[in-house]
This record gives sequence, C-alpha cells and structure tokens, in this order.
Amino acid sequence: KAFNIWEDEETTKPLSKNHIPAPKTKPPGHAESYNPPPEYLWTEEEKAKWLMEDPEDRPYNFLPNKFDSLREVPGYDQLIKERFERCLDLYLCPRARRKRLNIDPESLIPQLPKPETLKPFPTEELITYEGHTDKVRSISISPDGQWVASGSDDKSVKIWELSTARIISTHEFPHLIDGVAWNPNPSIPILAVSTRDQITLLHTNTGTSEDTKTAEELLSAVSEEEKATVEWKACEDPENNHQHRMVIQVEKRMRSMVW
Repeated sequence: KAFNIWEDEETTKPLSKNHIPAPKTKPPGHAESYNPPPEYLWTEEEKAKWLMEDPEDRPYNFLPNKFDSLREVPGYDQLIKERFERCLDLYLCPRARRKRLNIDPESLIPQLPKPETLKPFPTEELITYEGHTDKVRSISISPDGQWVASGSDDKSVKIWELSTARIISTHEFPHLIDGVAWNPNPSIPILAVSTRDQITLLHTNTGTSEDTKTAEELLSAVSEEEKATVEWKACEDPENNHQHRMVIQVEKRMRSMVW
C-alpha cells in the first residue's frame, strides 16, 4: 500500500487500486563515481563521439571523470534542471489504470439511409381534392391543420376537410381568385380572399360556437378612422349576408397576403 507521508496518521487513506506509483530514478553506477574504474573512463575518440551525438541518444548526460578525493569534485551544473524536470514528471504525468474500451470501429459509422427514402418528391398519390373546374391559384391550411382553403380561376373559394377531402363550403366571387390566407389565430376562423382590387374577409364557420360569435363581432365592426389607408366596408350582397363578409378596398391588384 502507498500512503501520503504528509498527512496525519488518523486521516491517512490508502490510494486507489487504479493508482500507479511513479517510477523511481535509476541508482547511480560506477560511471557516476568520483573515482571510477579505468574501464569506465573514456578515451579522446569516445569523448569526441559523445559530443557529436544528439543529447537524447547519449548513454549518459555527463562525461565520467576521475578525482583523487571527494573534495575535488566540482558542483554539478545540471542539478537544478534535472530535479525540476523530475518534479514535472511526478505531478504532470497522469498515472492511473484505465479500462480499455473494445469498440468495433465499424459500429461508430452511422448507417446510411436507402436512396429510395431520400427522394425530394412524392411517388404515390395519397388523396385528391376534386371540385374546382379551373386552375387553382392559391391554397392555405388552417392553423389547427384540420381545414384547407383553395382559390381557383372558376371564381370560387372552397373549404375542405384536410383528412377526407370533403367540401365543407363553397363561396362564389365575381372575379378570379388571386390568393387566400387563413387567419393564424385558431380561435378566429376568418379567411382572407384577394380578388382584383379587393380583399374579402370571409367567415368560414369551422370553429366552435364561441369562435363563430367572435368572428361575427369582428366582421360586423366598421373602422371609423377619418384618413384610412384602405377602405373597410361591410358586404352589401344580400345573397352572401349569411357569410358575414367584410371587404377591404385597395388601389392595386394583390399578388400575396400576409396576416
């Protein structure tokens, strides 16, 4: 067992089993002696060869010398450097046993999907919405994802049930439909329809009774602003009175709408 000698005896705890003790320095040999045997003293050729070698390839980091007494041995100029490097090795080098993970390199590579699943276009027809007699110019899906509105060149707007393609209602207009946009607030089922120089706010009757009441109150209100940018007015068509429409008169034809 290894113990920390700087701690008290009461608090001393054995080190972890995974701990690896620091390697001990090699004990000095005959070459480090102040009076080594003659066979350990180098010749001039060996000294010249030692000087030509790289410091990492040298067998010793010093030249063996012979002195008559220990008092004649000079101070070692590399002592401080060697002790400092030894201290760095002791506290900077991690020494612990770690379990080796046996992982198959091929398991780290993600499985590539099949090319058939990466096609950016549908290959099968799931559902068809049939009812318009001319080109459909715009569609809009309700915020709750249950209904879809479509505007066509046959001058009509149809409200569909998204999952069954069933027509809920059809609204006729005097001009071609340029675009439709559903109100992003799901509690107010109002659809904006652009035709030529008008934007019609249409009550879709697709919400609850409370939602229907809120939409009727909004569509029955008229703006009292004196210098308004656009003109708000209620629908005067008696046939479409039950649809609770409000018309916004604009100067130019609308190409797109955003709530």
